[in-house]
Amino acid sequence: MDAPRRFPFTFSGKLRTCAAVIIALLACAPAAMARDDADNPFKPDDLTPAERAEPENAGNPWQEDKLELPPFPRAEDLLPIRGDAASPGYSYFIDVNSVAFSDDGVLRYTVVIQSPEGASNIVYEGIRCATDEVKPLAYGTRSGRFKRMPDAHWTYVRSPGALAYRTTLVELYVCDEHGFALDSDGVLERLVMHDPRRARVVPKVAPSSD
Repeated sequence: MDAPRRFPFTFSGKLRTCAAVIIALLACAPAAMARDDADNPFKPDDLTPAERAEPENAGNPWQEDKLELPPFPRAEDLLPIRGDAASPGYSYFIDVNSVAFSDDGVLRYTVVIQSPEGASNIVYEGIRCATDEVKPLAYGTRSGRFKRMPDAHWTYVRSPGALAYRTTLVELYVCDEHGFALDSDGVLERLVMHDPRRARVVPKVAPSSD
């Protein structure tokens, strides 16, 4: 695939970021995630993420790649994504230049979350399709830099509210039907294919012969 395109659209509002808002959003998620996990027969609590993903390799634990923060996103590099599962009024954008698939099987990206009031928060995070988990890695600051997320850890990807966009990411953009992460080019292709600004063609229903 060719190098990431420049997408001609204007991102409304300044990229105003607030660490406290992001951490508060993420702090609301663990309880709901825990409830979802408890009802999920495929994620027993007594197994580690590596053992759930590769039980036959439990003696050779999975190792996460060393974190390298991406450049801060620019408005012209943001592509809107669908937030079907999220709370109404929120808008979501992915920095196309941040999308990267690593040897550890994690797809990492920068997402910009815009609230109904217009405030924007920036999070750099990773999704591991093999275990259906997500990990927020860093957040954007007012100075236009990333700061590593304190006490970052892997949690169940499916959660309600403003963070429910992750469910849509897993189902439409990042993971295939077998639970494997797509590579960077595959994710970028899906970002373009599922661009919410694209016109949707509704198939015509064939007239009844009755």
